[in-house]
Amino acid sequence: IGGCAQVGTPTGGPRDSIPPVLITAVPKLYQTNFAGDKITLTFDEYINLEDVQKNLLVSPYPKIAPQVNFKLKTVTVKLRDTLLANTTYAINFGNAIKDNNEGNPFRDFTYVFSTGSTIDSLTLSGQIILAETGKKDSTMVALLYRDADDTTVQHRKPNYVARCDSAGKFTFTNLSEGTYKIYGLKDN
Repeated sequence: IGGCAQVGTPTGGPRDSIPPVLITAVPKLYQTNFAGDKITLTFDEYINLEDVQKNLLVSPYPKIAPQVNFKLKTVTVKLRDTLLANTTYAINFGNAIKDNNEGNPFRDFTYVFSTGSTIDSLTLSGQIILAETGKKDSTMVALLYRDADDTTVQHRKPNYVARCDSAGKFTFTNLSEGTYKIYGLKDN
Protein backbone atom coordinates (compact mmCIF):
# COMPACT_ATOMS: atom_id res chain seq x y z
CA ILE A 1 0.00 0.00 0.00
CA GLY A 2 1.39 3.38 -0.90
CA GLY A 3 0.35 6.91 -0.02
CA CYS A 4 0.89 10.34 -1.40
CA ALA A 5 0.13 12.44 1.70
CA GLN A 6 3.01 14.12 3.50
CA VAL A 7 3.10 14.67 7.22
CA GLY A 8 3.37 18.37 8.05
CA THR A 9 1.94 21.35 9.88
CA PRO A 10 -0.48 23.63 8.05
CA THR A 11 0.91 27.14 7.57
CA GLY A 12 -2.35 28.96 8.26
CA GLY A 13 -1.76 31.39 5.43
CA PRO A 14 -0.27 34.87 5.54
CA ARG A 15 -0.47 36.96 8.72
CA ASP A 16 -3.47 39.31 8.93
CA SER A 17 -2.17 42.89 8.95
CA ILE A 18 -5.39 44.69 8.00
CA PRO A 19 -7.39 46.45 10.75
CA PRO A 20 -11.15 45.97 11.05
CA VAL A 21 -13.27 47.76 8.43
CA LEU A 22 -16.50 49.55 9.36
CA ILE A 23 -19.38 47.94 7.43
CA THR A 24 -22.39 49.80 8.85
CA ALA A 25 -23.13 52.52 11.38
CA VAL A 26 -26.59 53.12 12.83
CA PRO A 27 -27.23 56.03 12.72
CA LYS A 28 -24.99 56.51 9.71
CA LEU A 29 -21.63 58.24 9.95
CA TYR A 30 -22.03 62.05 9.62
CA GLN A 31 -25.73 61.80 10.52
CA THR A 32 -27.43 65.19 10.94
CA ASN A 33 -30.45 65.96 13.14
CA PHE A 34 -29.33 63.16 15.50
CA ALA A 35 -31.82 62.73 18.35
CA GLY A 36 -31.03 59.28 19.76
CA ASP A 37 -28.88 57.97 22.56
CA LYS A 38 -27.44 54.80 20.99
CA ILE A 39 -24.90 54.21 18.22
CA THR A 40 -24.17 50.76 16.74
CA LEU A 41 -21.03 50.12 14.68
CA THR A 42 -20.62 46.84 12.79
CA PHE A 43 -17.25 45.66 11.44
CA ASP A 44 -16.16 43.07 8.87
CA GLU A 45 -14.47 40.82 11.45
CA TYR A 46 -14.56 39.94 15.13
CA ILE A 47 -13.19 42.77 17.26
CA ASN A 48 -11.96 43.54 20.75
CA LEU A 49 -12.03 46.82 22.65
CA GLU A 50 -8.92 47.58 24.67
CA ASP A 51 -8.36 50.44 27.12
CA VAL A 52 -11.57 52.21 26.09
CA GLN A 53 -11.45 54.67 29.01
CA LYS A 54 -7.87 55.60 28.10
CA ASN A 55 -8.47 55.85 24.34
CA LEU A 56 -11.98 57.31 24.00
CA LEU A 57 -12.31 61.07 23.43
CA VAL A 58 -15.71 62.66 22.97
CA SER A 59 -15.96 66.24 21.73
CA PRO A 60 -17.60 68.35 22.94
CA TYR A 61 -16.53 66.82 26.24
CA PRO A 62 -19.58 65.29 28.00
CA LYS A 63 -20.37 65.63 31.70
CA ILE A 64 -21.10 61.89 31.79
CA ALA A 65 -18.93 59.58 29.69
CA PRO A 66 -20.74 57.27 27.26
CA GLN A 67 -20.97 53.56 27.93
CA VAL A 68 -19.13 51.53 25.27
CA ASN A 69 -19.60 47.76 24.84
CA PHE A 70 -18.70 45.22 22.18
CA LYS A 71 -19.86 41.77 21.13
CA LEU A 72 -18.46 39.76 18.22
CA LYS A 73 -18.35 42.26 15.31
CA THR A 74 -20.36 45.08 16.93
CA VAL A 75 -19.51 48.11 19.08
CA THR A 76 -22.40 49.81 20.90
CA VAL A 77 -22.15 53.33 22.32
CA LYS A 78 -24.82 54.42 24.81
CA LEU A 79 -24.85 58.19 25.29
CA ARG A 80 -25.66 59.04 28.91
CA ASP A 81 -25.45 62.84 28.73
CA THR A 82 -27.90 65.35 27.27
CA LEU A 83 -26.74 66.44 23.82
CA LEU A 84 -26.44 70.15 23.01
CA ALA A 85 -28.67 71.51 20.24
CA ASN A 86 -27.12 72.31 16.84
CA THR A 87 -23.78 70.81 17.82
CA THR A 88 -21.40 68.50 15.96
CA TYR A 89 -20.07 65.64 18.10
CA ALA A 90 -17.00 63.50 17.41
CA ILE A 91 -16.32 60.22 19.21
CA ASN A 92 -12.67 59.26 18.68
CA PHE A 93 -11.85 55.68 19.66
CA GLY A 94 -8.06 56.17 19.50
CA ASN A 95 -6.57 52.67 19.17
CA ALA A 96 -9.25 50.90 21.24
CA ILE A 97 -10.89 48.97 18.36
CA LYS A 98 -8.71 46.02 17.30
CA ASP A 99 -9.28 42.86 15.34
CA ASN A 100 -9.68 39.76 17.50
CA ASN A 101 -6.95 37.54 16.01
CA GLU A 102 -3.91 39.72 15.39
CA GLY A 103 -4.78 42.85 17.40
CA ASN A 104 -4.51 45.22 14.41
CA PRO A 105 -5.90 48.57 15.62
CA PHE A 106 -8.40 50.66 13.67
CA ARG A 107 -6.31 53.79 14.39
CA ASP A 108 -8.06 57.01 15.38
CA PHE A 109 -11.46 55.98 14.07
CA THR A 110 -13.85 58.87 14.71
CA TYR A 111 -17.64 58.64 14.54
CA VAL A 112 -19.11 62.08 13.77
CA PHE A 113 -22.73 63.23 14.02
CA SER A 114 -24.65 66.46 14.52
CA THR A 115 -27.75 67.38 16.49
CA GLY A 116 -28.30 70.17 13.97
CA SER A 117 -28.78 70.28 10.22
CA THR A 118 -25.07 70.62 9.34
CA ILE A 119 -21.73 69.07 10.28
CA ASP A 120 -19.28 71.69 11.59
CA SER A 121 -16.03 71.49 9.65
CA LEU A 122 -13.53 73.94 11.14
CA THR A 123 -10.21 72.61 12.45
CA LEU A 124 -7.52 73.99 14.74
CA SER A 125 -4.03 72.48 14.79
CA GLY A 126 -0.94 73.29 16.77
CA GLN A 127 2.01 71.98 18.69
CA ILE A 128 2.73 72.05 22.41
CA ILE A 129 6.30 72.95 23.32
CA LEU A 130 7.40 73.06 26.95
CA ALA A 131 8.41 76.63 27.87
CA GLU A 132 11.11 75.48 30.31
CA THR A 133 12.98 73.23 27.89
CA GLY A 134 11.77 74.03 24.37
CA LYS A 135 11.09 70.31 23.88
CA LYS A 136 7.96 68.49 22.77
CA ASP A 137 5.95 66.32 25.17
CA SER A 138 3.63 63.64 23.79
CA THR A 139 2.02 63.10 27.21
CA MET A 140 0.32 66.51 27.10
CA VAL A 141 -3.29 67.08 26.09
CA ALA A 142 -4.69 70.17 24.41
CA LEU A 143 -7.86 71.60 25.94
CA LEU A 144 -10.20 73.97 24.13
CA TYR A 145 -12.71 76.16 25.97
CA ARG A 146 -15.53 78.19 24.46
CA ASP A 147 -16.61 81.45 26.15
CA ALA A 148 -13.94 81.18 28.83
CA ASP A 149 -12.03 83.49 31.12
CA ASP A 150 -8.47 82.85 32.30
CA THR A 151 -9.51 80.77 35.33
CA THR A 152 -12.00 78.52 33.53
CA VAL A 153 -9.54 75.62 33.34
CA GLN A 154 -9.72 75.39 37.15
CA HIS A 155 -13.52 75.41 37.36
CA ARG A 156 -14.99 73.37 34.51
CA LYS A 157 -14.24 70.63 32.04
CA PRO A 158 -13.12 71.65 28.53
CA ASN A 159 -15.45 71.73 25.55
CA TYR A 160 -12.92 69.84 23.42
CA VAL A 161 -9.91 67.62 24.15
CA ALA A 162 -7.17 66.51 21.74
CA ARG A 163 -4.23 64.14 22.25
CA CYS A 164 -0.72 65.11 21.21
CA ASP A 165 1.29 62.87 18.93
CA SER A 166 4.98 62.05 19.48
CA ALA A 167 5.95 65.47 18.06
CA GLY A 168 3.59 67.30 20.42
CA LYS A 169 1.17 68.12 17.58
CA PHE A 170 -2.60 68.13 18.05
CA THR A 171 -5.69 68.78 15.92
CA PHE A 172 -9.21 69.71 16.90
CA THR A 173 -11.79 68.85 14.25
CA ASN A 174 -15.48 69.51 13.64
CA LEU A 175 -15.42 72.88 15.42
CA SER A 176 -18.08 75.54 15.00
CA GLU A 177 -17.22 79.18 14.42
CA GLY A 178 -16.47 81.04 17.63
CA THR A 179 -13.89 82.30 20.07
CA TYR A 180 -11.92 79.75 22.09
CA LYS A 181 -9.15 79.63 24.67
CA ILE A 182 -6.61 76.82 24.42
CA TYR A 183 -4.48 75.21 27.13
CA GLY A 184 -1.89 72.45 27.17
CA LEU A 185 -1.79 70.30 30.31
CA LYS A 186 -0.39 67.02 31.56
CA ASP A 187 -3.02 64.28 31.45
CA ASN A 188 -3.13 63.70 35.22
